[in-house]
Amino acid sequence: MNDNNQSQKISLKFLTLGDSKIGKTSILERYVNKTFKDNYLVTIGMDIRIKRLTINNNNIDIHVTDTAGQERFRSISKMSYKRSDGILVGFALNDQKTFESISYWIEQIYENKGKNSDVSVVLFGNKCDDKEHIVVKEEEKNKIKNQYNLQYFETSAKENINVKELFEHLIRITIVNKGLLKNFGLNENASIDEIIITERENQNYKA
Repeated sequence: MNDNNQSQKISLKFLTLGDSKIGKTSILERYVNKTFKDNYLVTIGMDIRIKRLTINNNNIDIHVTDTAGQERFRSISKMSYKRSDGILVGFALNDQKTFESISYWIEQIYENKGKNSDVSVVLFGNKCDDKEHIVVKEEEKNKIKNQYNLQYFETSAKENINVKELFEHLIRITIVNKGLLKNFGLNENASIDEIIITERENQNYKA
Protein backbone atom coordinates (compact mmCIF):
# COMPACT_ATOMS: atom_id res chain seq x y z
CA MET A 1 0.00 0.00 0.00
CA ASN A 2 2.85 2.39 -0.73
CA ASP A 3 1.64 3.97 -3.98
CA ASN A 4 -1.41 6.12 -4.48
CA ASN A 5 -3.47 3.49 -6.30
CA GLN A 6 -3.01 1.06 -3.45
CA SER A 7 -3.79 3.73 -0.87
CA GLN A 8 -7.14 4.30 -2.55
CA LYS A 9 -8.13 0.82 -1.42
CA ILE A 10 -7.81 1.74 2.25
CA SER A 11 -11.06 1.98 4.17
CA LEU A 12 -11.63 2.40 7.87
CA LYS A 13 -14.57 0.85 9.68
CA PHE A 14 -16.02 2.65 12.67
CA LEU A 15 -18.76 1.78 15.12
CA THR A 16 -20.97 4.05 17.22
CA LEU A 17 -22.11 2.80 20.63
CA GLY A 18 -24.38 4.20 23.29
CA ASP A 19 -27.91 4.03 24.61
CA SER A 20 -30.93 4.80 22.49
CA LYS A 21 -31.89 8.44 21.87
CA ILE A 22 -28.50 9.97 22.71
CA GLY A 23 -28.30 11.26 19.12
CA LYS A 24 -25.99 8.75 17.41
CA THR A 25 -27.97 8.91 14.17
CA SER A 26 -28.09 12.70 14.34
CA ILE A 27 -24.32 12.89 14.83
CA LEU A 28 -23.77 10.62 11.83
CA GLU A 29 -26.21 12.53 9.63
CA ARG A 30 -24.56 15.80 10.55
CA TYR A 31 -21.09 14.49 9.73
CA VAL A 32 -21.86 12.42 6.64
CA ASN A 33 -24.66 14.41 4.99
CA LYS A 34 -24.42 17.78 6.79
CA THR A 35 -28.08 17.61 7.73
CA PHE A 36 -30.07 17.60 10.96
CA LYS A 37 -33.65 16.71 11.86
CA ASP A 38 -35.29 16.99 15.27
CA ASN A 39 -36.69 13.49 15.00
CA TYR A 40 -35.20 10.37 13.46
CA LEU A 41 -36.67 6.91 13.40
CA VAL A 42 -35.11 4.75 16.10
CA THR A 43 -32.32 2.66 14.60
CA ILE A 44 -33.25 -1.03 14.39
CA GLY A 45 -30.20 -3.27 14.34
CA MET A 46 -27.47 -1.55 12.31
CA ASP A 47 -27.23 1.10 9.60
CA ILE A 48 -24.01 1.83 7.70
CA ARG A 49 -23.08 5.31 6.44
CA ILE A 50 -20.11 6.08 4.20
CA LYS A 51 -18.03 9.25 4.15
CA ARG A 52 -15.60 9.84 1.29
CA LEU A 53 -12.43 11.67 2.26
CA THR A 54 -8.99 12.59 0.98
CA ILE A 55 -6.23 12.14 3.53
CA ASN A 56 -2.81 13.50 2.56
CA ASN A 57 -3.77 13.23 -1.14
CA ASN A 58 -5.04 9.66 -0.80
CA ASN A 59 -8.70 8.76 -1.29
CA ILE A 60 -10.24 6.81 1.56
CA ASP A 61 -13.75 5.72 2.51
CA ILE A 62 -14.95 5.79 6.10
CA HIS A 63 -17.64 3.22 6.90
CA VAL A 64 -19.55 4.09 10.07
CA THR A 65 -22.03 1.63 11.55
CA ASP A 66 -24.87 3.22 13.47
CA THR A 67 -26.08 0.75 16.10
CA ALA A 68 -29.30 0.39 18.05
CA GLY A 69 -29.00 1.22 21.73
CA GLN A 70 -32.14 -0.46 23.03
CA GLU A 71 -31.61 -3.43 25.32
CA ARG A 72 -33.26 -5.93 22.95
CA PHE A 73 -30.98 -4.98 20.06
CA ARG A 74 -27.65 -4.76 21.89
CA SER A 75 -26.58 -8.26 20.93
CA ILE A 76 -26.95 -7.43 17.23
CA SER A 77 -24.21 -4.81 17.38
CA LYS A 78 -21.73 -7.36 18.70
CA MET A 79 -21.27 -8.72 15.17
CA SER A 80 -19.44 -5.54 14.18
CA TYR A 81 -17.03 -5.19 17.10
CA LYS A 82 -14.23 -7.34 15.73
CA ARG A 83 -14.29 -5.69 12.31
CA SER A 84 -14.09 -2.18 13.74
CA ASP A 85 -10.92 -0.09 13.53
CA GLY A 86 -12.34 2.65 15.75
CA ILE A 87 -15.31 3.14 18.04
CA LEU A 88 -17.24 6.17 19.24
CA VAL A 89 -18.95 5.72 22.61
CA GLY A 90 -21.53 8.32 23.49
CA PHE A 91 -24.04 9.54 26.02
CA ALA A 92 -26.46 12.46 26.29
CA LEU A 93 -25.38 15.23 28.62
CA ASN A 94 -29.03 15.78 29.58
CA ASP A 95 -29.68 12.13 30.49
CA GLN A 96 -27.87 10.66 33.49
CA LYS A 97 -28.94 7.12 32.71
CA THR A 98 -27.17 7.16 29.35
CA PHE A 99 -23.99 8.30 31.05
CA GLU A 100 -24.20 5.48 33.56
CA SER A 101 -24.23 3.02 30.64
CA ILE A 102 -20.78 4.08 29.43
CA SER A 103 -19.01 1.45 31.52
CA TYR A 104 -21.25 -1.23 30.00
CA TRP A 105 -20.31 -0.19 26.45
CA ILE A 106 -16.60 0.04 27.23
CA GLU A 107 -16.65 -3.39 28.83
CA GLN A 108 -18.38 -4.74 25.72
CA ILE A 109 -15.49 -3.43 23.65
CA TYR A 110 -13.00 -5.14 25.95
CA GLU A 111 -14.98 -8.35 25.84
CA ASN A 112 -15.18 -8.43 22.06
CA LYS A 113 -11.89 -6.80 21.07
CA GLY A 114 -9.65 -7.47 24.08
CA LYS A 115 -8.08 -4.88 26.37
CA ASN A 116 -4.84 -4.90 24.37
CA SER A 117 -6.51 -4.36 21.01
CA ASP A 118 -5.32 -1.59 18.69
CA VAL A 119 -8.90 -0.35 18.29
CA SER A 120 -9.25 3.40 18.84
CA VAL A 121 -12.00 4.55 21.22
CA VAL A 122 -13.24 8.12 21.69
CA LEU A 123 -15.93 9.26 24.13
CA PHE A 124 -18.49 11.95 23.34
CA GLY A 125 -21.19 13.70 25.32
CA ASN A 126 -23.95 14.85 22.97
CA LYS A 127 -26.60 17.58 23.23
CA CYS A 128 -24.27 20.15 24.77
CA ASP A 129 -26.56 22.83 23.29
CA ASP A 130 -29.27 21.91 25.82
CA LYS A 131 -27.54 23.87 28.56
CA GLU A 132 -30.58 24.24 30.81
CA HIS A 133 -31.01 20.49 31.15
CA ILE A 134 -27.44 19.20 31.39
CA VAL A 135 -27.23 16.83 34.36
CA VAL A 136 -23.92 15.00 33.97
CA LYS A 137 -21.35 16.62 36.27
CA GLU A 138 -17.79 17.56 35.37
CA GLU A 139 -16.31 15.32 38.06
CA GLU A 140 -18.27 12.36 36.68
CA LYS A 141 -17.00 12.97 33.17
CA ASN A 142 -13.43 13.37 34.38
CA LYS A 143 -13.65 10.15 36.36
CA ILE A 144 -14.81 8.06 33.40
CA LYS A 145 -12.25 9.67 31.07
CA ASN A 146 -9.44 8.87 33.49
CA GLN A 147 -10.73 5.40 34.30
CA TYR A 148 -10.62 4.31 30.66
CA ASN A 149 -8.00 6.79 29.40
CA LEU A 150 -10.29 8.25 26.76
CA GLN A 151 -10.19 11.42 24.71
CA TYR A 152 -13.51 13.25 25.19
CA PHE A 153 -15.56 15.65 23.05
CA GLU A 154 -18.77 17.51 23.84
CA THR A 155 -20.96 17.65 20.78
CA SER A 156 -24.21 18.97 19.42
CA ALA A 157 -25.61 17.57 16.20
CA LYS A 158 -28.28 20.26 16.27
CA GLU A 159 -25.84 23.18 16.47
CA ASN A 160 -23.01 21.36 14.65
CA ILE A 161 -20.60 21.65 17.57
CA ASN A 162 -17.47 19.46 17.52
CA VAL A 163 -19.00 16.86 15.19
CA LYS A 164 -16.34 17.14 12.51
CA GLU A 165 -13.65 17.40 15.18
CA LEU A 166 -14.91 14.22 16.88
CA PHE A 167 -14.74 12.12 13.73
CA GLU A 168 -11.47 13.56 12.49
CA HIS A 169 -9.78 12.87 15.82
CA LEU A 170 -10.99 9.27 15.65
CA ILE A 171 -9.67 8.97 12.09
CA ARG A 172 -6.27 10.40 13.00
CA ILE A 173 -5.65 8.23 16.06
CA THR A 174 -6.91 5.18 14.17
CA ILE A 175 -4.36 5.77 11.42
CA VAL A 176 -1.65 5.99 14.09
CA ASN A 177 -2.86 2.99 16.10
CA LYS A 178 -3.26 0.80 13.02
CA GLY A 179 0.25 1.64 11.82
CA LEU A 180 -0.98 3.30 8.62
CA LEU A 181 1.09 6.50 8.66
CA LYS A 182 3.38 5.27 5.87
CA ASN A 183 0.35 4.55 3.72
CA PHE A 184 -0.31 8.28 3.75
CA GLY A 185 3.24 9.33 3.01
CA LEU A 186 4.19 10.04 6.62
CA ASN A 187 6.96 8.59 8.74
CA GLU A 188 6.16 6.55 11.82
CA ASN A 189 7.07 9.45 14.13
CA ALA A 190 4.75 11.94 12.45
CA SER A 191 2.38 14.03 14.54
CA ILE A 192 -1.35 13.47 14.14
CA ASP A 193 -1.51 17.14 13.07
CA GLU A 194 0.31 16.12 9.89
CA ILE A 195 -2.64 13.95 8.92
CA ILE A 196 -4.57 16.33 6.65
CA ILE A 197 -8.23 15.42 6.11
CA THR A 198 -10.41 16.97 3.44
CA GLU A 199 -13.83 16.03 2.13
CA ARG A 200 -14.15 14.76 -1.41
CA GLU A 201 -16.57 16.73 -3.57
CA ASN A 202 -18.46 13.68 -4.81
CA GLN A 203 -20.06 11.98 -1.80
CA ASN A 204 -22.30 9.71 -3.89
CA TYR A 205 -21.27 6.15 -3.18
CA LYS A 206 -22.00 3.04 -5.18
CA ALA A 207 -21.02 -0.28 -3.63
